[in-house]
Amino acid sequence: MTPTRQDLIARYRTVSSPTVYDVLDKMRHPNQALSSRIRPLARGHRLAGPALTLHGATMSVADGSWGTAFSYDMFRAIQPGDVIVFDCGGHEQGGPWGGNTGATARVKGAAGIIIDGGTRDETDLIAMGFPTWCRFVTPVLAHGRFQIHGFNVPITMAGQLEARVTIAPGDFVVADDDGVVIVPEALVAEVIEFAEAAEQAEVAIRRAIEVGEDRESIDRRLDRWALLKARQATRETP
Repeated sequence: MTPTRQDLIARYRTVSSPTVYDVLDKMRHPNQALSSRIRPLARGHRLAGPALTLHGATMSVADGSWGTAFSYDMFRAIQPGDVIVFDCGGHEQGGPWGGNTGATARVKGAAGIIIDGGTRDETDLIAMGFPTWCRFVTPVLAHGRFQIHGFNVPITMAGQLEARVTIAPGDFVVADDDGVVIVPEALVAEVIEFAEAAEQAEVAIRRAIEVGEDRESIDRRLDRWALLKARQATRETP
């Protein structure tokens, strides 16, 4: 039975970004972690959901235009549980996100936002409980300095292992205090299955550590990746 969108969102919220990354790494998709410079405004949030992408860049001509038609369309397109993923195209001057945009997205049902760029109104965003990951906070307004070019298109953002990570609409975002991981849409159902199995094994491993069992013995007896290895072995069998 194919899991529903809401089921996948709920399940991904129970697993950590390190576990999800480890699964992707073992599945030979290592370049799925965003740069560690993209950090949460407030600690303790766990964010997971389908990516609703947004792209913009520094204006080439300061004519006061800001591409609001695209941002309005983006707000109208939000489905409950979406995670807005905002590529600012390297813009370092102003904050194209803030309190009013955060409030609008929250009311429309967005779960949070990941910005490869800046935001304003940090205190306001934290107070309203809208999970926000960003590169920097600034009082500088983006109007007249930044142009939104489109939404729900493939984008790239700064990566941890390689320069850029590609994110397509519908890819799953997993974010917590450790960072942000992107799960390609085609792998979403399988990755959560392996991640859940790994975290269940992790509970048993930690219990064994706490009672003083020899670490080598634990590692031989309990394998976080047993399910993943078995699935891969089955596929490789002629």
